[in-house]
Amino acid sequence: MELKIANAPCSWGIEFADNPANPTWQTVLDEIAGAGYGATELGPLGYLPTDKAALNEALSVRSLGLIAGTLFVHLHKPEERDAILEKTRVTCQILKEQGADFLVVIDHVSSPRTDQAGQVETATRLNDEQWAEMMETLRGVGTVCAEYGITPTLHAHAGTYIEYRDELDKAMRDLPPELMSLCVDTGHCVYAGMDPSEVLRTYRDRVKYLHFKDINADVHAVSVKAGTDFYTAIGNNIFCPLGQGCVDFDEVRQTLIEIDFNGWVTVEQDTDPAAKSDAKTDAEKSRAFIEKAVIAKVA
Repeated sequence: MELKIANAPCSWGIEFADNPANPTWQTVLDEIAGAGYGATELGPLGYLPTDKAALNEALSVRSLGLIAGTLFVHLHKPEERDAILEKTRVTCQILKEQGADFLVVIDHVSSPRTDQAGQVETATRLNDEQWAEMMETLRGVGTVCAEYGITPTLHAHAGTYIEYRDELDKAMRDLPPELMSLCVDTGHCVYAGMDPSEVLRTYRDRVKYLHFKDINADVHAVSVKAGTDFYTAIGNNIFCPLGQGCVDFDEVRQTLIEIDFNGWVTVEQDTDPAAKSDAKTDAEKSRAFIEKAVIAKVA
């Protein structure tokens, strides 16, 4: 097993490009590099520069590579399919220009599922027709990615219509492997009641990219019991620096060795950009943890 680590703008609270509470992209890239990471993700389209030369300069002056982009859209809304596919094309073009490999594909957090995050037994599910439409959109996304040589990786995500194990399994059955790979996010797995190591073993042939995220067990338990919506839970610091939560990274490390995973892991800690937290310090703590508890123990 060989891991290369990055961090992403979401660790600075960047979920939406136009959020006035966002720190500047210059600050975020400075702090990602300053925290000891050598690469990043694109974040929401329009947050980082989209012009090839401008983005290349922004990354190169900080010795950062670009490894992935994110498609965070309402995959479950068929009326948005054309716009989604166009956004996929635009994003893939940027990724290709920068030599990035992956597109992380996430259904957008939306009501009522945003209020049902982690509530596997009672959460609203799509009906068969709605599910089939979402799968059609995802196949379209995969086809566009193939045209640009980008690997699309589906990300099960809290507060969305692909969150729980039954939904992940169904998507993996319905989507051809050549059109959709998998990004396993350790924190979102635990949020949804899944064991990330078991998911990694089950889908070892489709896992192409990883997100390492940790989750505060106490905040998680309270959030699920109270029916706290996903974004409020983020504001309550449900996610924490790696090693400070309940994700079993010893087991994750052993599983990655067993499946012989070699590639990129992006460290993430979803946070509220308006919160008075020190994202750079948290990113440094997470890097130190993964280097000591995962990478060093393999070496």
